[in-house]
Amino acid sequence: MKISIVFPIHNEYENLYSLIEDWDSKLKLISNLNYEFVLVEDGSTDGTKELIKKLKRKYNIKLITGKSRKGFSKAVQDGLKNANSEYVLMMDSDGQCDFKKILEFWKHRKNYDSINAYRIRRKDFAYRRVFSSVCYFIYNILFQVPLKDPSFTFIMVNKKVYKSLNNYKVQCPDGFSWEFNARSKMKGFNFKNIPMTHKKRPFGDTKIYTYSNLPGIAFRHFVGMIKIKFFFG
Repeated sequence: MKISIVFPIHNEYENLYSLIEDWDSKLKLISNLNYEFVLVEDGSTDGTKELIKKLKRKYNIKLITGKSRKGFSKAVQDGLKNANSEYVLMMDSDGQCDFKKILEFWKHRKNYDSINAYRIRRKDFAYRRVFSSVCYFIYNILFQVPLKDPSFTFIMVNKKVYKSLNNYKVQCPDGFSWEFNARSKMKGFNFKNIPMTHKKRPFGDTKIYTYSNLPGIAFRHFVGMIKIKFFFG
């Protein structure tokens, strides 16, 4: 059995080494599991790309690069296009996801197409939690996705799902999980919710959901949701 772990990466030099080292050491403990890290380097300027090249010498890493920054959603999508395993795990590269949850994911893999973690005791700013609540209210009206935290990217899917959803035209460039989960629901895939205590980011700050960026992101999310629902679903 093989799993591909997809990390979209932009300026994560401080987090990346410990992230890969930690996940690699723990994945080795799962019996009969082969795994690869699919790292999608998305226009970093802090030495991340050079660090990944060093990490490749030690770990089973598939590096995906581009000439310019694509944004989070397209970066994850590129990771899915380059994965070739029975299962794919997608997550942020900020070190806030709890490895122990993959053991729960793994137990449910035969009964669900998409297994999604939802955050309890979130460790990010209040304005982000408010933003997520408002978006979720609108999102639930439009799509009725049975998820408690559809914006969170800590998702394991089977090959059937990711092969059918690796080439759509992105409508939510800053909201990968919102769009991916909506499209999964529209294709009839089923979901499992797994609670996860949200860890504090070890280093650095969010690269996308800053306070000054939120109005623009909110507008793009709303327009993207309307397009997915009524025009590009």
